[in-house]
Amino acid sequence: MHRLKKIMLGLPGIFLLFFSACGKTISYTNISPKDALDVIKGDNKAVLIDVRTPEEFSVIRIPGSLLIPDYEIKDKIADVVPDKDTTIIVYCRSGNRSRSAAKTLIDMGYTKVFDLGGIIDWPYDTEGDNEL
Repeated sequence: MHRLKKIMLGLPGIFLLFFSACGKTISYTNISPKDALDVIKGDNKAVLIDVRTPEEFSVIRIPGSLLIPDYEIKDKIADVVPDKDTTIIVYCRSGNRSRSAAKTLIDMGYTKVFDLGGIIDWPYDTEGDNEL
């Protein structure tokens, strides 16, 4: 019985190794503002998605970002990003909605999902009607 327990406990690790070896992401990754900026500059197919409300987006946003509010992500992401292997970086105001959106994207089969967290921590250029 003790040996069976070891085998059962080892199965998640085996699955993790299998999925890693196959190049499949099984969860999203947090990304720093600097690394996100490097990805955005270096991968012309990467998509930066703001998951806040339209009102928040109009006030301040990261240049080049697309608005898909977190409550619409399931319905609209396939139209914007049909290739599930596209690099996607999500952000919101403080990190709560982006974390939820990143989990949703992974559950939908997207493989390269990064959570930038909140725009409040973005030290680089922004644009908008009334920047904070």
